[in-house]
Amino acid sequence: MIWIDLILYGILFIGTIPIWIFIYKHYLGSILADIYVQKIESGQIDLNYLLEEGGVFDNLSERIVIRFKQNMLAEMGQLSNQQKSVTPDLNDQVGQGIEMAGELLKMVGMKKPPAMLQYKVAHALGNMISGGAVDQDSSQTRFFPDDRR
Repeated sequence: MIWIDLILYGILFIGTIPIWIFIYKHYLGSILADIYVQKIESGQIDLNYLLEEGGVFDNLSERIVIRFKQNMLAEMGQLSNQQKSVTPDLNDQVGQGIEMAGELLKMVGMKKPPAMLQYKVAHALGNMISGGAVDQDSSQTRFFPDDRR
């Protein structure tokens, strides 16, 4: 008998969820929004803290930038892999540099080095050959390895 009551209460609870959503969407949502606006205007809720010191938007923008950076690096890796799959031109210095970096990483012990790592090693080797110092902390090497401003 108790199982029937529990099943009945469960069905009643699940059946009333669409009703509660409708009530919240059309009535309670606007009422609660008005209440929060009044509390912000009266000073009970400090909106400046949320915007400036709370770091709400800083964390959100940091997550977005990290996500864009990850997507960009993934796309660059795919482009590097596609470039490697094309028959290498022996006169192409970039292709030769990436191939040499891949061979160097394989000699170190990596079975299948990632394309972005090969690209970074090729850039570092190019800097060493040209006599420039390898700067690991600059934003140019992190985002735009070929950009030598």
